[in-house]
Amino acid sequence: MKKLLLIFLSSFLFSCTQDVKEELNAVNNEAVFNKNVQTFMEFTVAFGEENIDEVMDFFADSALWSPPEYNSYEWLSKDELRGALSNYMNSFDGLKFNPGINLPQGNVVDGFWGGSRYRSDGLENTSSLSSASPNNIRIYGTWSSVHTETGKETFSKWYGLVNFNDNGKIVRFNDWFNVDGLQVQVNQ
Repeated sequence: MKKLLLIFLSSFLFSCTQDVKEELNAVNNEAVFNKNVQTFMEFTVAFGEENIDEVMDFFADSALWSPPEYNSYEWLSKDELRGALSNYMNSFDGLKFNPGINLPQGNVVDGFWGGSRYRSDGLENTSSLSSASPNNIRIYGTWSSVHTETGKETFSKWYGLVNFNDNGKIVRFNDWFNVDGLQVQVNQ
């Protein structure tokens, strides 16, 4: 009887192992995702404080950047990103990021999203499940600032794809916003 009970319990535990592993993996992934969101928000604070050295510490040495303006889809180096961020810091004050997607009737949806296994062609992304990684996040929000020279307040809707390595450093940084829209706001 003890042998039968042991076999039954072993079979039961073995059959649950995959579910337990998946649940533990989901908990771990959520913790990694939340840590990456926190890291990004710390980056925005350092950017707002115009501390370029602290800002660049959030990036791995091998980090690559895809700027918001069209550049034939060339990846730029960490040094080129540093130069661009320094230019923003020199041209604008009060840099602040407000995460979220503003919907009609005052509804705001969270600005941080992680991974997707699905593509627009309807096929599951089987060639690279890295998009399901908690280290790959999509970020939506609005940057506000004050143009240093004119004192004019500016706003930019912003979207970014930010990829972190296992050490919590940003390794890929893609951002999109209407760069010309800043100049239009300054000239008004």
